[in-house]
Amino acid sequence: MSLKFIVISVFAIAFVVGCSSLPVESTSVGKIPKWVLNPEEKDGIAVSACVAFSGNISMDKQHAMANARGSLAQRIETRVSVMDKTYRDKIVNQDAKALQSGTTFSSVNKQLSQQTLNGTTTLKTDILKIAGKDELCVLVAIGQDKTKAIFDQLIEKSNRRMSNAQKDLLFQEFKPKKAQEQLEVELNKPSKTNATDNK
Repeated sequence: MSLKFIVISVFAIAFVVGCSSLPVESTSVGKIPKWVLNPEEKDGIAVSACVAFSGNISMDKQHAMANARGSLAQRIETRVSVMDKTYRDKIVNQDAKALQSGTTFSSVNKQLSQQTLNGTTTLKTDILKIAGKDELCVLVAIGQDKTKAIFDQLIEKSNRRMSNAQKDLLFQEFKPKKAQEQLEVELNKPSKTNATDNK
């Protein structure tokens, strides 16, 4: 047996073992990698997106990346909305003059969104079998430093009046867990339409 064959075999086994050790979750259509179903980036923002695999990896990856960036923009928008709500509820109530200063974080975010998305990083790309069909999936993320930079830009360009302690409060709300909790609270609230219908 040649040394070349042994080396190739070792690499092949290592690749298979590495792939099989990736965390997966059981679903109604089979096991799917956890990074696809529940993407995570410590103190950052991560999203995944999949598209039907056409055989053209370059084209499919661009398509998946575009979808992922759209989802990323929505995640950031959710966090910014939480910042605006926190500012109104916890800061304006303490300082009435704060209401008259600067502009909303949501308005600033619209101006910064493209610049923000340019900072995304592709962490994974893979072709997976989902529901019996080949899908090209990507995992993209904005890391901790970039997330903090986005927050700092929102604060700076909004020109809103606040103390350092109030900025710290807003940053805690901007973090992934807080923003997700707030989103879930809002989604679980009964709509006005439903409330009226139930009367």
